[in-house]
Amino acid sequence: MRKKILKIGMPLMAFLLAIVFAFATNVNSKAESSTLVNGYIFSSDKCVKLTSHDCTVDGMNLCTINGQQIFSTKSGTKCENPLMRW
Repeated sequence: MRKKILKIGMPLMAFLLAIVFAFATNVNSKAESSTLVNGYIFSSDKCVKLTSHDCTVDGMNLCTINGQQIFSTKSGTKCENPLMRW
């Protein structure tokens, strides 16, 4: 009986531990913050979506194009959350 438990139980336990450890890993948030995102600029009383730029959520300097600051989200006619240069 003991050999039967070890023969079936040990592989089952190893499989269950593999599943548990797969869900217990953390996502690298640094990689997410360095990805390029879509941006919006405030133009003529509304937010206009940009097609190409090199801005991220994290960085050192504010991201601008032709002197206009770029934002990551828009809420109606208001642009929110400034983007940064990487």
